[in-house]
Amino acid sequence: MPGGADYFILGGGSNILASDAGYRGVIIKSELKQFSQDGRNILVGSGFDWEDFVDRVCDHGLAGIEMLAGIKGTVGGAIYGNAGAYGGAVSDHLISAKICKPGEQPREVTKNYFAFKYRDSILKRTKEVVLSAMFRFDEGDASALQSRKNEILELRAKRHPSTDCSAGCFFKNIEKADEKYGKLSAGELLDKVNAKEMSVGNAGVYSGHANILINVGGAKAEDIKRLAMILKERVKNEFGHNLEEEITYLGHFD
Repeated sequence: MPGGADYFILGGGSNILASDAGYRGVIIKSELKQFSQDGRNILVGSGFDWEDFVDRVCDHGLAGIEMLAGIKGTVGGAIYGNAGAYGGAVSDHLISAKICKPGEQPREVTKNYFAFKYRDSILKRTKEVVLSAMFRFDEGDASALQSRKNEILELRAKRHPSTDCSAGCFFKNIEKADEKYGKLSAGELLDKVNAKEMSVGNAGVYSGHANILINVGGAKAEDIKRLAMILKERVKNEFGHNLEEEITYLGHFD
């Protein structure tokens, strides 16, 4: 950025815990929302709403993304964090993307550039901006895809708050080859340390899912952060696992 100002690339803001002190820098948010189809290929802008993207892909009879229904945010944010659920991930169908750093010319990169891992991409270290992305999907039946998408939405509705009081799952699951989808559920570990009984200030744990920290009304970001640290310590002491945040901390925290 000009003058060396710090900056942060914001997607939909659904996976962020922002400091009570705010953020001393420039927030960049993509409003690029183009959408075009060429057979099984979809070109989409990084600012396109992720839920709308899933809906439209399924409506076009293209398969492979229906299990990611109900995830909040934007296409760019989903790529940044390699969003996923129920055994699928954004990286499964990404072909290429146009990216840039502020002050530099855009460039086209292939999927391999992103060095995707579980809930991770190189963007978390390079701070590059996704401008647009090309996906390629399998052919499918629009009606069957709609049914599967609705099943996923029903599952999420049972386990997630109906109001915007959380950032979704707070911690990553733990990669473990012999577990379902190759992951040990952070929520199950948190259940076993009685996370749902805990609170700090006005921050608590959602009764339907132990890996979702919620604002019960007037919570400060520091309350959420302190509660998260207590939960991490409990899981470490009980099971020896180090929970890693899936959310991003924005700004200064003590």
